[in-house]
Amino acid sequence: MTTEVPIRYMGYWDVPRIILVRHRDQLYLFDCPFSEELDDYPDVYSVYTLPDIPDEDTPNDWTTLLPRVTSYLGTVPVKKVRFDPTRRKTIGAEVFDLIPQPATSSNGVGRHVSAPTGTTKPVS
Repeated sequence: MTTEVPIRYMGYWDVPRIILVRHRDQLYLFDCPFSEELDDYPDVYSVYTLPDIPDEDTPNDWTTLLPRVTSYLGTVPVKKVRFDPTRRKTIGAEVFDLIPQPATSSNGVGRHVSAPTGTTKPVS
């Protein structure tokens, strides 16, 4: 049996393009902004962790979330994200097995990992 995780999203073109999802007490941001260079949406989500943001404190402009990320985890192909039939309510929790978990320091406290410049390799 697979687990479904509720999502909140903004922007939609075939699939949600920016997703907030809480999994195992961690808030994740899946971001797939339009690429002027490609003149299309990329085929991967960039995945980040965020500090806890209560639902009522989520900003109206989600582009303001990127400066608040605590870790960049990598990318995951959009096609590897299993959505519910509406593609607007849940994703399959198995996608989190494809994402490297947040880096931690020797004392167990999370540390910031910057997003790389240039292209990134998708998680397979």
